[in-house]
This record gives sequence, structure tokens and C-alpha cells, in this order.
Amino acid sequence: MHIADGIISPEVCAGMAVASAGAVGFSLRQLKKTETTKTIPLTGMMGALVFAGQMVNFPLVVAPVSGHLLGGVLASVILGPWAGCLVVTLVLVVQWALFADGGMVALGVNVFNMGVVGALGGYAVYAGLRRWMPSPRGTITSAIIAAWLSVLAASTMFCLEFALSGHRDYSLPNLFALMTTFHSLIGLGEALITGFVLSVVLDQRPDLVYGQPSLDIMETEPPRRSWQATPLRTAVIGLMIALAVAGFLAPFASGYSDGLEAVAEKMGFDAQVDADPQVLVLDEYQVPLGSEESWFMSKLSVSIAGIGGTLAVFAIALLLGRGLKPGAEAGHAT
Repeated sequence: MHIADGIISPEVCAGMAVASAGAVGFSLRQLKKTETTKTIPLTGMMGALVFAGQMVNFPLVVAPVSGHLLGGVLASVILGPWAGCLVVTLVLVVQWALFADGGMVALGVNVFNMGVVGALGGYAVYAGLRRWMPSPRGTITSAIIAAWLSVLAASTMFCLEFALSGHRDYSLPNLFALMTTFHSLIGLGEALITGFVLSVVLDQRPDLVYGQPSLDIMETEPPRRSWQATPLRTAVIGLMIALAVAGFLAPFASGYSDGLEAVAEKMGFDAQVDADPQVLVLDEYQVPLGSEESWFMSKLSVSIAGIGGTLAVFAIALLLGRGLKPGAEAGHAT
């Protein structure tokens, strides 16, 4: 889903960059009003988890195509929509800056599709559904549906941006059909991951989920766990899980083209997708070790890159959180 430079026109990229900057800026202002001390470590944890999760491409089974977690709905359901949007934006910026994943000119497009549409739009769907299903099971069901729709919405946005870029040599109906077909399957993986992670968090510490009641006011249904998983401890555990995913699963991610790459190959604009990116640090998720032809060294290279990127996202998210003045503690549980 990460769009490289040269696919979307500079004019459309500029428009999307302005829209993304406005949405991210608004999210920052809203978060500054409601940020709590316990949100800061959880934001870092969620950023690390989303970054690591996006490194693990999974095969679609029914086609030689892969997909990966977007994480917008997962982050916004747990942290709230504003923090969720910022988490996805931070992940996208680190992916572009450190690993040249996604284009520099297209960064605003990627933020809009995955951060604004994926996180804010996905949360709006989740919130609307949850009104009709307020139970914990309904919360999970709402998140699963919203996660699936968020992937479809992001792929549809790409089709619209592609059309506005004036690519008249390509069949837009075919583009839309391919994008929605592949990403409806990728969305199933997104929905399953979102539902699983959310069910674990709701089982262990439901008060850490945005909008859920705080433990100190949960009189009728106390937590089943006796150990005290504070936000900081939860964040550390989440970071360890993210590092394990980046270190041990990412090197074995599916080698199939992802949804957008597969569509580009079928439509004939894959040369633009594969064009040399603007490299700031590394041109792929690999750290040069000098023996990449070795199977072990190539996997180790990806593992080191993943761990480094995960720690970078976690650290930047903590610094960003520190820069925001904590508001009322009750703001998290509204």
C-alpha cells in the first residue's frame, strides 16, 4: 500500500499533503487537550507494534500476492482516533526516512490513505457500529468490521488519486476491480489481527482501551487478573512483543508482491512502483552486513533493520508524547 514517487501526479500529491498536514495538525491539537500520562507509553508501544506488524507480509493463499497490517483501526481503537492517526503517520515517516518505503513526494498521499482514512475514517466507522453493539463482544466485532473497511477505503482512495493524476492509458474500472479484490482479501488479515489484539487487551486491561471505563470505577466486573499491569509495564511488554515480531517474523515475511505491486504488474505501471526511491539511510529493510548472499546473513540483516526501526518508532513516539502537556487524566476514558 506504500505508494512510491511517480505514480500519483505532483499536483495530487501536493493536495493530499496539505490535507494530511491539516488532519495531523488537528490531531495533535486534540491530543494535546486530552493526553494523559498513561497514553504516552502506550502510544510508543502501539507505534512499535504497528511498525513491526507492517514488516510481516502474509500471503493471500488464493493468489501469489501478499499483504500486511495497516494498523490504523487497531491504533485508534486502543489509543483514540487522534493518537491513532499520529501513530500511523509516525510509522510512515520512519519507514520513508530510514528505509525508503514509500516516496518522499508521495508521503502526504500515504499519510492520507493510511493515517487519515485508515485511522480517523476507520475509527468513525468503529464508533458508529459500537453505538449499536456496546458490549465487549460488540466492541471487537465493530473493530473487525472497521478494520476490513479501512483497507478497502484506503485502496479506493488510491484509485481516485490515480484517476485524478490523469493516467488515461490505463483502464480505471480494471484498476478499481483489481485493487478492491486484492485488498478485500488483505483486509481479512487486517480484521483478524485487529480482533485478536483487541480481544487480548480487553481481557487483560479493558481500561487501557480508549472509551472503556477506568478500573477504579468498574464496580460490577472487576479485572480477572491480580497482577498490576500498569501502562508502563504494558508498554514494555508490548515493545518486547514488537521486537520479537520484527526480529524473528519479519525476516520470513512473504516474498510475494504486495497488493499495490501486484496490481501495478498486471496493469503495466510496475516500472514506476519499482523506480529507485529517494534514499536517506537504507534503500530496503536491510542493514548492509557484507554477506547478503548468505541466507542467514540476509535474514539477520532484515532482523537488525526491523529491531532498529521498531526502537526508533518507540523512542520518537515517547519524545512526541513528552512534548505534549498532559491534560486531565479523565480525558483518556471519555
